[in-house]
Amino acid sequence: MKRSPLNRVSKKRKKENAIRKIVLADKYGPPANWKCELGPLIGTKCFGPVNGHELLKRSRGGSITDVDNIMLACNHHNSWVEDNPSEAYELGLSFHSWEKK
Repeated sequence: MKRSPLNRVSKKRKKENAIRKIVLADKYGPPANWKCELGPLIGTKCFGPVNGHELLKRSRGGSITDVDNIMLACNHHNSWVEDNPSEAYELGLSFHSWEKK
């Protein structure tokens, strides 16, 4: 029986990622110019590459292509949001599923 390897990314996710790339470029410009938006809010230094941070995670019903659901965050601050959920909710950096915007 011939077997083929699983795709690392589904066709649906590839389409979403392509749309997300366009949405982020339209809102923030080229990735080389991106700056972390969370550093000034949290008051700590930025570390690592800057990527999009979803305020309402996909697992909670959020969209990775909704421009209003995305902020720029460095890896350090994106991890900070995950490690400090209470503070992140207070600062408006994360939402619960029942708080859909």
